[in-house]
Amino acid sequence: MNVTARVPQKRPVPAWKRGWPWQEGAAGRFSPFKAAILVLLLLPALWLLWRTAQHDLGPRPLTELILQTGTWGIRLLLVSLFVTPLRQILRHGRLALVRRMIGVAAGSYLVTHFILYTANQAFDLDKIVTEIIKANYLIIGLCALTALLLLLATSTDGMLRRLGGRRWQLLHRLVFPAAALGAWHYFLQVKADIFQPLLIIGFLAWLFGYRLWRWQRPQGATLPVWALALLGLGAALLTVAGEAAYFSWKIGAAVVPRVLEANLNVEMGVRPGIWVLLAATGVTLAAGLATIRARRS
Repeated sequence: MNVTARVPQKRPVPAWKRGWPWQEGAAGRFSPFKAAILVLLLLPALWLLWRTAQHDLGPRPLTELILQTGTWGIRLLLVSLFVTPLRQILRHGRLALVRRMIGVAAGSYLVTHFILYTANQAFDLDKIVTEIIKANYLIIGLCALTALLLLLATSTDGMLRRLGGRRWQLLHRLVFPAAALGAWHYFLQVKADIFQPLLIIGFLAWLFGYRLWRWQRPQGATLPVWALALLGLGAALLTVAGEAAYFSWKIGAAVVPRVLEANLNVEMGVRPGIWVLLAATGVTLAAGLATIRARRS
């Protein structure tokens, strides 16, 4: 009589044991790459906590915290949008592992930004509603935050299964208008120093251009290096034009030549448009190296 030995089967790892940000795969193994990204995402929060403990936030600490959490939130949202283009350009699939983590971190900083704003208003609902209605930049920011809250609520694997891949992807394209509204909110809020808002707008211009160009190409096809170079130049010129238009509106058309001169003379400081050009050039060079490596392999 033949006796078939039963092979003991491993019990699946419970979801709660493999759902930590520093874990990877169905087995929930530790990922040094994801752990390193998690530490980097936590650093701004730890830095702000340290400054709070040291009373290093100026005469209005809550206002400074509101500004800093909003700034870091929009920065990280921008980084999350860069993950997919860089994964495609550099042919480095593992970058996809951290896209959700970065997006959730960005949303968390922006939710904290809003909570701190309500705290600054003594959690007075009537006052908060009145302030938002009176200020366009607050309405714009609230619209961006609402979209991001919807994305945060549907960012889990369970919601992905419930919605289905196609509907989930369509819903999560809201991140692009949310990012645009967030950048607009930031631009309107700072009023005087528009360096960082312009920088963010320039990078968003590159991202939107990349997405639109990619949609015109066959599925899976990467953009050629020349297209990335052209895209970077276009985003930089758009940033310079935005800066010139802003100062022309605030001061007068006579200031436009001085703005253009400032962008051509690094001794006067590196302007946002130049930073966008430098970053886009770096991406273009990296794409060229990735293309060469792919052809040799």
